[in-house]
Amino acid sequence: MKVTDTEKSEWQTLAKSHRVSLSELVRQKLNDTKPKKTWRVRTVDPELLRAINAIGNNLNQISRRINEQQKFDAVVELASIEEKLERVLNAHKIH
Repeated sequence: MKVTDTEKSEWQTLAKSHRVSLSELVRQKLNDTKPKKTWRVRTVDPELLRAINAIGNNLNQISRRINEQQKFDAVVELASIEEKLERVLNAHKIH
């Protein structure tokens, strides 16, 4: 298929905005189909992931203790985790 440089550029821009390849865009147009859903992978701060993972580990330990019926103050533990999560979210400006 021959197209002008301008047409190709416009199609590439359209394909990029739909997060598909130019080939996929042409197939969709020729087959009169809707764009497939795509997933965008976001870059996340590794420090944020570690902090959230640590909080998740704390929650798992609390669950294990509760399931094992060990005596401890779950409310205090949960409040501590909530406070840590709030600090992590504030540090990374996620609300």
